Amino acid sequence: MLLPLLLLVVMGTIEFGRVLNVQISMTQAAREGARYAAIHYQDPGLNVTSATLAAAPSLSGLPVAVTNNAGSCAAGANVTVTTRVTLPSLSGFLDAGFFGAPGIFPMTLTGVGVMRCGG
Repeated sequence: MLLPLLLLVVMGTIEFGRVLNVQISMTQAAREGARYAAIHYQDPGLNVTSATLAAAPSLSGLPVAVTNNAGSCAAGANVTVTTRVTLPSLSGFLDAGFFGAPGIFPMTLTGVGVMRCGG
């Protein structure tokens, strides 16, 4: 009787830790991408996506989408980099809800970084 409850608590803790880790990594990656775009906005070979994904090696293997407005970055304007991923469940245990409630996975996580362009 106690084992299923203990398993639920342990799996919930592991899933929560993973979601928190991915969320922090996504936000940090977006911030680094925005920083890169704000500093290098005049470079002809500006590749914000590569800089963003390089800042978060823990996200490798996840389908991370990166959007930015670095092409319209002028001195004094803001550049925004957004990262988005649909995170599957690690165990599949929390995919289905309990007592008719919907499950919480797959979960869409978003990270946003905003910086003022240099100049």
